[in-house]
Amino acid sequence: MSHPIHGVDPQAAGAAVTRRYADGLASWSALAAALTDPALTAAVDAAGAAFVERVAAGGTVLVAGNGGSAAMASHIAAELVGKCVHDNPPLPAISLAESISSLTAIGNDYGYDEVFNRGILAHARAGDVFLAMSTSGSSPNIVSALALARERGVLTIAMVGEGGRHLQGSVDHLLVVPSRETPRIQEVHLLWGHSWCEAIDVLSRDAGDAGS
Repeated sequence: MSHPIHGVDPQAAGAAVTRRYADGLASWSALAAALTDPALTAAVDAAGAAFVERVAAGGTVLVAGNGGSAAMASHIAAELVGKCVHDNPPLPAISLAESISSLTAIGNDYGYDEVFNRGILAHARAGDVFLAMSTSGSSPNIVSALALARERGVLTIAMVGEGGRHLQGSVDHLLVVPSRETPRIQEVHLLWGHSWCEAIDVLSRDAGDAGS
């Protein structure tokens, strides 16, 4: 199969990589300043504290997203079930975007908008936390899963991009990356998720050390 990238001049390839890397760094430089906005920092801190509190109380973490956000959902769940930084006991965390069999079965039988709802119905209980990541904040399967989770007494946190502000008031915590660039939005979502997992990791290590 022919593809437009086939046969591209090596010098042009190198120049394109250099240019996009420089553009990415410039975007991140501007974004880093925006991320220190006091209101946004307070929102991230509040959502993170609520996330950690639910985990500390024995709640299960449910995570979902589409496409690249699905990969990040699995990544965050893996940090909790596996190892973030230090060796700690595993924590209950489920990526609702993980099982190809479940996603395709639900999508085929009930429609794609239902793929995360079924996971919420199966796994979510009051006291749990549902973290949804979406660059647009408009994916029907994410929006409906957030509403369903909230109805069931689950703490709902949505990480979105600039276009997702319409979710304000429909979730417990809405975190908006001040950008419309999908790669940058996803990178910030992962930064936030990592910071929370690292906090859990350090708290677990310190509690274990204190009890030994």
